[in-house]
Amino acid sequence: MILPTPKCALLAAASVPAAALTLSAFPERFYLAFFFPILTLALFLHDFARSPHPSLLRATFAPPGALLSGREEELPLTLSLSGLKSPLKVRLLFQTAGPLKVVYPDSPSASGGFVLMDKDTAEGTIVLKLLPKRRGRARLEKIWLAYRGRLGYAETRRGIPIDREVLISQDTVKVKEDVLNFISLEFSSGLKSRPFPGAGSEFENLVDFSAGMDNRLIDWKRSARHRKLLAKEFKAERNQHVILGFDTGRLMLESVGKDTRLDHFIRAGLSLAWISLRSGDLVGGCAFDSFFRAYLPPGRTPSFFTKLQRFASFLDYRQEESNYTLSLTELAARLKQRSLVVLFTEFSDSAQATLLLECLELLRRKHTVVFVSTPDPLSSSLPGQRPESFLKMAESVIADKLNRERSVVLEKMSRLGVQVLDAKGPGLTAALLGRYLSIKRRGFI
Repeated sequence: MILPTPKCALLAAASVPAAALTLSAFPERFYLAFFFPILTLALFLHDFARSPHPSLLRATFAPPGALLSGREEELPLTLSLSGLKSPLKVRLLFQTAGPLKVVYPDSPSASGGFVLMDKDTAEGTIVLKLLPKRRGRARLEKIWLAYRGRLGYAETRRGIPIDREVLISQDTVKVKEDVLNFISLEFSSGLKSRPFPGAGSEFENLVDFSAGMDNRLIDWKRSARHRKLLAKEFKAERNQHVILGFDTGRLMLESVGKDTRLDHFIRAGLSLAWISLRSGDLVGGCAFDSFFRAYLPPGRTPSFFTKLQRFASFLDYRQEESNYTLSLTELAARLKQRSLVVLFTEFSDSAQATLLLECLELLRRKHTVVFVSTPDPLSSSLPGQRPESFLKMAESVIADKLNRERSVVLEKMSRLGVQVLDAKGPGLTAALLGRYLSIKRRGFI
């Protein structure tokens, strides 16, 4: 694509009054009026003819296949042009789609970056930065290259198609940091150093009772026989199935702090998967909204965490109401043995909550269900505000009513035998991991 530069357009605009003045001064020599437009066209064509052909320009780079949300990654790019006789300044611009921003080193805005190509090496290099805004899928569609001729009258543009999908997943470093922080708080200092015991029902051996151990583990008969306190130690139950169910409906798009509700749920779910896989359990996942969208069968070994991370990256944000009857029935049909089902979802009204309760009651008969939700920050803060006007008072009353209805529904879930976890976004991961360890200790799976 060949386009005139602003310099060429200015010269063409100036040739119009010059031609008019020449025509008015020398009407008998009207052909002189065409001199200025023809001169502008000749300069444009000459500049284009002396410019390198766009098909000779090559761009070499290795687009990444996956990125971590919120973490920049450098992308080196090299431009080469055979037969380059003079230095050439090339402007490049990436055409992207999705939550991905390209940062140019010499231009913080989205106008593009510049590469200065040396005539000796006929190459130029630029280091770009790819900044994922949020979790999801992005696409590098095309890279646009533009350069001007030596006179500055013609600009040559070329688009090189890329069509490369980039998967943006949750930052695993933050996930592991959350798990390690929780473990450091769970196993507090001051107790006798000993490995974390199993919490299953299968007896393993007897150990000497020490301070900090549960008194209920003391074997009184054997302690009387050996004349010292002995405690039972059990094997940790392994190979249990843990299913992470993510709701991707309309309510998951609401912002809770800096991230959406769905992103908070995915981060907490991946943290639970990371610690579950290392404790010997099998972890799977599913996604639903108006339909049952996806299902990942449970897998074992820590390497399966990569598949879970990839599965979570494909979860899209949808503007649809969640159909619990269809989705949870499909999930129950796919589960062949007793499992721990961790359901990440949210409800907005009593009618939707009634359908959710009916589905949870059926799912609870065979499986252990943990209902995970996070309250709306706006509804939680409105009842405590000062009613400075009638509108503020009305907002507080409505928010308080919604919070009361929500509390009633959560109480009904608890009476059905569902493990209810209602925590705010920042503390959701620690609360979920604590609930998981409590379920393992009490043998509910």
